[in-house]
Amino acid sequence: MDKINKVAIFGMGKSGKSALLLAKKKNQEVYAVNKGPVDSWFYAEKLDKVLELSSCYSEDDFSEHFHKMDEIVISPGIPVTHMALKGAVEAGVPIISEIEYAYRETKKIPVIAITGTNGKTTTTTMITEALQKAGKKVFCGGNIGVPYCDLALSEEKVDYAIIEVSSFQLETIKEFHPHIAMILNIFPNHSERYDSVYEYAKAKFRIVMNMNESDHLILGTENSYLEEIKNHIVQKSYFTKGHLPEDFRFNFSHAKVRGEHNEANFYAAYKVLELLDIQNLNILFQEFINEFSGVAHRLEYVLQKDGLTLYNDAKSTNSLATTTAIKAFQEAPEPLYLILGGKLRGQNDRLLPDLLPYKDKITQIFTIGDVCERLYEELHHDFKVVRAYELKSVFEMCKTQKLKGHLVFSPAFPSFDQFKSYVHRGECFKEWAKEAFI
Repeated sequence: MDKINKVAIFGMGKSGKSALLLAKKKNQEVYAVNKGPVDSWFYAEKLDKVLELSSCYSEDDFSEHFHKMDEIVISPGIPVTHMALKGAVEAGVPIISEIEYAYRETKKIPVIAITGTNGKTTTTTMITEALQKAGKKVFCGGNIGVPYCDLALSEEKVDYAIIEVSSFQLETIKEFHPHIAMILNIFPNHSERYDSVYEYAKAKFRIVMNMNESDHLILGTENSYLEEIKNHIVQKSYFTKGHLPEDFRFNFSHAKVRGEHNEANFYAAYKVLELLDIQNLNILFQEFINEFSGVAHRLEYVLQKDGLTLYNDAKSTNSLATTTAIKAFQEAPEPLYLILGGKLRGQNDRLLPDLLPYKDKITQIFTIGDVCERLYEELHHDFKVVRAYELKSVFEMCKTQKLKGHLVFSPAFPSFDQFKSYVHRGECFKEWAKEAFI
């Protein structure tokens, strides 16, 4: 490979900033590029410690210079088809993700990579915590919120790198090579980026691009496109939610996280530890099942007040994630109240007919965000729907109505209309709930 000297880091979120630091560490000539004027960047006040302000550019100002780079590292939310990158694409400039950029510097550390439409973060966290319980030193990062480049920056010696990867990140890998990988499921998602579910699935399948016969792929059968991958040389294991292999015999009666979907996530984590030959695995894993407390923003218990229990499921960005949350309350006799809404991705984003099987279970729906009115028009014929517009308004409505039962914030839409991220909206939900009820 030719020596890479001039690098543009396009996108100044967490992963972009971490890649920027790594480029400086490698003594590359680096340019930071982001949307909007430099002084408006969210991380601008921290960038002055990394590089001179004169090396920072808006995407409009730098669009005529991308083609001069030796390489471009893009944030997940920026597609290769972005207009600012047109000249670079035509010139054949390599465009990679932060995942790929980090892997090159850490490839001696075995990678366990997790992707899928739903359950990625929970399963990634399970694998990480179970391996730590087994005495292994691990790095956990990627799409879960910690940039992979942080591992390269730290030069920390770890046994495994546990990396959650999105379809966006996988679009631009070149060398990224997991030792163990999993595709948990494939469901319709990201219609704003992909013309079809098949195109989305193909991006996910890039996870095996560099895997060989000595590697192992764990596949969930909730995937309409398994035929596309069955002939790959990588070793394979399959699992089906609700019908897990008979030799996976554990007691879930004391688990803090419930539901078929979490049992499937536990199985995927268990299979990784089995492949890694973790000693005394069955005893260790039963203890782990009993101890694992779940993941923030994924059906996270928040508080109970005056007969109303609040749950934060802010990570939900599609109807399947929301219906999975609803199923967790199927056997509960108390009323169920849902908060739905966020940013519209595409005109095909609908919650019907997916919610209809739960018509008798859902007592009331509050709609918020950009899709507030649209959701009302879609749902009010079949459900009792209240337009709240903003999340904070829901709490006062609940108090005024003196609601009792379960209030679940499971938006089913992205967060980027009123919040910076799903983490931001989840933290706001918890903060505002406590302000209103405590």
